[in-house]
Amino acid sequence: MKILATLILSSGLYIMGLQAQDLFEARRLTDSPAREGFPSWSPGGDFIVYQYTMKSDTIGNNGLWIIAQDGSGNHQIFKGVAEHPVWSPDNSHIIYDADTGNNIKMIPPQGGDPIGFLPDTIHIEKGGLPCWSPDASQIAYIEGSTRTLYVHSFLTGKSTSVFKQEGIVPLPGCWSVNGKYLYTAQMEMPSRRSTIWKISSDGKEKIQIKDHHENFYRHLALSPDGSLLVYAALEGSYLGLFIMPAEGGQSIPLAVSSTGHNEGPEWSPDGKKIAFSSSRSGNGDIWIMELDIKKINELLQKNNR
Repeated sequence: MKILATLILSSGLYIMGLQAQDLFEARRLTDSPAREGFPSWSPGGDFIVYQYTMKSDTIGNNGLWIIAQDGSGNHQIFKGVAEHPVWSPDNSHIIYDADTGNNIKMIPPQGGDPIGFLPDTIHIEKGGLPCWSPDASQIAYIEGSTRTLYVHSFLTGKSTSVFKQEGIVPLPGCWSVNGKYLYTAQMEMPSRRSTIWKISSDGKEKIQIKDHHENFYRHLALSPDGSLLVYAALEGSYLGLFIMPAEGGQSIPLAVSSTGHNEGPEWSPDGKKIAFSSSRSGNGDIWIMELDIKKINELLQKNNR
């Protein structure tokens, strides 16, 4: 993929090879020796929940934390191993991978006892990557033993298989704005080559999103208006974030570093910011980037002529 140096320099933005390729200025929200990752915004956009993970944790800091977007009020809502938290659109719960990746549970944003809800017939392994539907009535997740993409309805209490294919690991990323489709990373095994697909929530339709970065990995995030898609792809030795038209087309780099990974992107509810995880400073921290959507669309239009 071309790095668009000429295009971006002509727009007043600066690139220095692959060393500090942020399309817009990013600020660090957290700063800890632990891995702080997978941010998810509250529905009002004032707060972010994230996972805190440190292998040598001896004081109970591991778990889920909530912080205001200005960096204030950082506090823990769950103690224990917890990964990939996602705040529900109705503000009722935060769902996450629990029990060292062998279960999916949820907890109220104010804290409390974790709630399990999956049928005993479902086996989660190494994390199910749960993600909420726009109306908070369903989640999508991957079942571990059969590598099957499931949709769980909280109205019926049932999980329904919507995609399974031999040799493919369907990693759920996000839902379409209308709740009809799931954006997934389809990882081919053993090559681990991934492509982006939309799977209908009833499993009857499968549509490929084409022309993205050839080293696409996963971490899909759809803008609140459904027009733009951010994802992580390998650029050099590290994962970087790229942005593309949601229905397909060439992407442009959003956050790429030569000193660490940039991953786990999440749009703010107003569509004006991206929160993401980055190890560029040596730690795994949460960063926030203010976006100029008009500039992004101009660059994408030029790149997709």
